[in-house]
Amino acid sequence: MDKITVYKLKFDTPLHIAAHGVGYEKTETMLHSDTLFSALMSLWHHFYDDDDIQKMCESPPFLISSGFPFKGSTCFFPRPMERIGREGEDDPRTGKKLKRVKFISQSLFESLLKGDSIDFNEAHTFQDGMFWTDTTASESDRVFAVREVPRIAVDRESYASNIFYFSEVLFEADAGLFFLARFREKAIQSKFEAILKLLGDEGIGGDKRLGKGLFSVGVGENFSLSLPGNADGFLTLSLYYPTQEEFAGISGDASYNLISRKGWIHSPGAMSLRRQEVRMFSEGSVFRSLGQPVYGKTPCVLNQNTDMGLEHNVYRYGFAFDLPIVRKGGHDGT
Repeated sequence: MDKITVYKLKFDTPLHIAAHGVGYEKTETMLHSDTLFSALMSLWHHFYDDDDIQKMCESPPFLISSGFPFKGSTCFFPRPMERIGREGEDDPRTGKKLKRVKFISQSLFESLLKGDSIDFNEAHTFQDGMFWTDTTASESDRVFAVREVPRIAVDRESYASNIFYFSEVLFEADAGLFFLARFREKAIQSKFEAILKLLGDEGIGGDKRLGKGLFSVGVGENFSLSLPGNADGFLTLSLYYPTQEEFAGISGDASYNLISRKGWIHSPGAMSLRRQEVRMFSEGSVFRSLGQPVYGKTPCVLNQNTDMGLEHNVYRYGFAFDLPIVRKGGHDGT
């Protein structure tokens, strides 16, 4: 397996990542891999125009995970969609509390990858049960806060005003988002890091023209994960869009959630074109291993249309950032 590099994004201004909902009233608290990849490619196109961007989209020289929260030195990963606890010890009350857990600390994550049975301890959770660590947590511990900012929309003809709310994430001083990367072509890493730092100055997400979503980048070259050597499956840390052949091999024995991805494109001269909606496997989904070096593909969600001002195809990043896992038994859907 290729070496893994961790990138930590410390946000200097509030962050808004559009979530499935009405208008700006909801925001994601993590950064999906397809959003991050699109933001990188939009800048890459302008600064490395000798590179074949379409080829990079169809077969990226690097793989990235989605962006997950960190606090201090602790990275939090998505909870794997596997059984937690021992067979025959199901407790409805514990189950309800476990459903609130979205992110787990690295040590717990590594244990679950190895197939170890771990006991849920509510005293080790914080921020309304969203985060689970391997040590006792304080009720006051927080990674971020979400606030709603009231705004006014004014009708151009009647000048009537309507109030709406814009949600944004504010991270604690020692917190932010991290993502992992594997470089299939080592020479591309320096370009990647230059574009990532530029993205931090440009901003990511909604209202970046108003200074939102600005971040600084920290690089961790010595990051490591303790991975199982006897794995029979893989877990994805990114959104995953399988090929038809892969789907036939994984669909009968999997633990997963699905997420719909859609939206408008942001390309000069073609700002009002909607991308095709696709459904993808979400982060933390677990599948049978097919023994492949790479899983997934980037579907084309909008074809080139010069009449509409679109000079290139538009892709949705769908490669899995796969990690080996010892499965406890899959199921079709969650």
